[in-house]
Amino acid sequence: MSIIIYMKTMCRSDFMKKRIIILWTMIFMIGITAGCSIDSNKDNSNIDAENIQEETIYIPDYYPFKKNTVMYYSGEGNEYAEKKSYFEYIGNNRAQQKILNPGTNMVSILEYKDGELKEIYSEEEFYNIENLLNVDEEKNTVILKEPLNVGASWTLPDGTKRTITGSNVAIETPLREFKALEVTTQMGEDKVEKDYYAKGIGLVASIYNDGETEIKTLLEKIEENAPLVQNMRFYYILNSGEKIVYTQNDIGFKTNEGIEKLFENGFKNPPSEKLISPISQNTAINKINFDKKNRTVKVDFSNELTEEMNAGSNFEAQIIKSIVNTFGDYYDADKIYISTEGVPYSTGHFQLREGEFFSVEEKDVEEFK
Repeated sequence: MSIIIYMKTMCRSDFMKKRIIILWTMIFMIGITAGCSIDSNKDNSNIDAENIQEETIYIPDYYPFKKNTVMYYSGEGNEYAEKKSYFEYIGNNRAQQKILNPGTNMVSILEYKDGELKEIYSEEEFYNIENLLNVDEEKNTVILKEPLNVGASWTLPDGTKRTITGSNVAIETPLREFKALEVTTQMGEDKVEKDYYAKGIGLVASIYNDGETEIKTLLEKIEENAPLVQNMRFYYILNSGEKIVYTQNDIGFKTNEGIEKLFENGFKNPPSEKLISPISQNTAINKINFDKKNRTVKVDFSNELTEEMNAGSNFEAQIIKSIVNTFGDYYDADKIYISTEGVPYSTGHFQLREGEFFSVEEKDVEEFK
């Protein structure tokens, strides 16, 4: 009997030892796994929970330059408070943002450099698309400045003070509620503007107060993977060949796309079988240069423009008129210079010399119905 009890006791003792060994092995393995999950590439021997700091945030977190994204904002308190914005071009730490409201279209060049997001150039009444990323810096308006800590402040060129006044501030918009970085610009004794930037989104709200007047611009909708759609007038030849007409076409522009492609696609794809394109399917537009000061446009085509034309003088005149009027309308210009591979336009019927232009002619031109 005692032998049986002893044997049972020994078995129980061995069993308990095995359980203890298994338990400690599991604890050891969990510790290794946890250590690896912190950072397998760093030495974590000196990690102290009390010394772990909050994640560092940077301006691109709160003001990302996002391609092919249209931001729509509703307005309150002023008819021009609503707007939409789109990044037309992005590159080399710069972004060209088009801002459209009921009153005007504005282009703004932003630059993220040395811990600052600045507006270095802006121009109102800018209705065409043109890459201005290489423009010389004309302004030095700091929008955001690192570190993005509450209490940080800076002075704008006009003497006004801008301060980060809140973090994770709740702001309600028509889209949804955001937790945002609050930046306050003190414009005068009673004039204050507060801008709210949400992580991964950008500007979600602007609220301007002047005494009892309050104007709000609030994020309403975001369209991702979407082009900026603009209405462009294109001129085509009626298939009778007797006259030209124009149509209003909605053309989508994608971030960093060349404006040349927009014109190419518009010319090559008339909206009706009754219309003839002024350029062949093989013709390419190499370059467009717009001189704002003199209101002139220079357009360089590939050689196919004239090589594949195969037209008499009357029909060629209609082709030229269609091209000239299309560029003239878009850029609000009167004179259009056309070249092929850098050589002034020349055929058996028409010839330009350097410095000469074709003129926009609207006589006897009607909208296509």
